[in-house]
Amino acid sequence: MATTIQISEKTKKKLFMIMNQLEKKWRRRVTYDEAINFLFKEEKIEFRRQEFLKNIKKYQGILKPNEGKNLLRELRKKDYEREQRFT
Repeated sequence: MATTIQISEKTKKKLFMIMNQLEKKWRRRVTYDEAINFLFKEEKIEFRRQEFLKNIKKYQGILKPNEGKNLLRELRKKDYEREQRFT
């Protein structure tokens, strides 16, 4: 179902710029909905990364070499699998 929203001209220009970047990257037309969802997804990823780094610092010196990278890889895999269930 389509919905109308009100945004400022400044926000519209920023969103349009993001849409242009995504169209170049994805090589197809991008809707406003896709661009907004992309921004939501990017924000969550960044938040999780910062949260992970904050939590992993507690264990600095406890983990074996590359164990932190392996933990991050496992977390990303679980996130990807969870996302696939919803798409």
